[in-house]
Amino acid sequence: MEKEDLRLLIGGKGEESEVPAYLDSPTWVVDRAWEKFSEVAKNALDAYLLYTRKNNLPHSYLLGLDILATGVSDSKGEKIIDIRPTILEGPCCNSYPACPNIWSYRLYRHLQERGLNPDAIDYPTNPANILKTLVKAITDFWKVRGNGKDPVVAVFTRPYEQSEEETAHNLTLNAFKKAGIEAYRITPTEKPETRNGKLWVNGRPVDIAYRRIERIHVPEFYGKELADRIINHAPETVFINPWKIDDLRSKTIEERCFREYEQETGKTVSRPITLLDKEINPDSVNEMLDCSGYALKKWNSTGGKGVFLHINESLVKNLADKLYQRYDGRHMVLINESNKKSYLDEFKDFKEDASIQQLRLIDSRAIKQGRLVYDTRINVIYNELEEKWHFLSGISRCVPCGKEVENGNSLLTNVSSGAQMAPLAMGMVKPGQTREKMTFGAMMNALLDGETETYL
Repeated sequence: MEKEDLRLLIGGKGEESEVPAYLDSPTWVVDRAWEKFSEVAKNALDAYLLYTRKNNLPHSYLLGLDILATGVSDSKGEKIIDIRPTILEGPCCNSYPACPNIWSYRLYRHLQERGLNPDAIDYPTNPANILKTLVKAITDFWKVRGNGKDPVVAVFTRPYEQSEEETAHNLTLNAFKKAGIEAYRITPTEKPETRNGKLWVNGRPVDIAYRRIERIHVPEFYGKELADRIINHAPETVFINPWKIDDLRSKTIEERCFREYEQETGKTVSRPITLLDKEINPDSVNEMLDCSGYALKKWNSTGGKGVFLHINESLVKNLADKLYQRYDGRHMVLINESNKKSYLDEFKDFKEDASIQQLRLIDSRAIKQGRLVYDTRINVIYNELEEKWHFLSGISRCVPCGKEVENGNSLLTNVSSGAQMAPLAMGMVKPGQTREKMTFGAMMNALLDGETETYL
């Protein structure tokens, strides 16, 4: 029997490269912590749906949510307070096409092979069932529209050599075909065309497409003329992640979305304190520095691009030393009393389309080599027939940090900070199972104990 391929691969056919994976310390979000994480996610998703419906916008049925265990410094820099799950990248910023991430299944299988028993958790969606959940959501989507027969489905993507994740494209197609659904891959190689209001490939009209490419890249790979026809002149082919939702990828839009939701419902979306427009001035930013620091996020700075974290070294050095041991990475600016005024002066008459967010310290946990900082990417898919978001076990991005790590940026867990993929196990611990083999950081432990502050 052929051995199962558990590599995490990106790149073109025949040119695949392996993504680094940190497998020794999975991220466990369980029990009371999972209840709190899922509540944050549900409120954020409700806010997203409310915003799209009020503004007559299509919404994506596939989203990713970056929710982290975070806290801020007390006034003396001695303990972490206001510990809670916090959404740092939400439905507006993560409406991009790469979800759901099939890597989570392979990470899950790695845990099984290592004997770490990921099945001690009762998952909202078991990692082995992610693609089944995607197929069901798409066929149910078609039923809601009154169609009796199965749709013709396509996965719309980039050419092989520019593919985000070659494996995912093929596995997704295979899942449709296994369910008896007629499914096609679309890249420029297949020479797609538009006819009678639909996208066609291999002589077949496509009813529903799932895209793994951003709108801005379509002209680059398909040519301007064909890209325009596909995006603007094939309305009868329904994309479950519509082209229009790419316009929502903005921190400033997301903050307005959350504020409108809170005003209308009285519920809150757990996120950093965020300033927009005229709220940004030296005094308001200084208040953030007096807690921990701040992050400047320009309107299009998703995925960590263009984000710089300004940490108040004068206040939180003691906490940051204990949490991370080293924090001098590429996206970090250390502010102290000697340079504080010059940074605050930049916010006089500030007019950029940007948000300023209070810096929240990210949880870390002890490992053999030092410390490990982690975040969680929770993928979700909306089933329109059930009117329900399904949580899909996602991935955790983690950055090993410590005195011996060359790039010690432990406060921004993106690839440019040296992040690796790690397993994420989330849900409730099954009856009869224990948490004794699960490792947690100080803030996650506080969440599990129902606490909101901790000394390190």
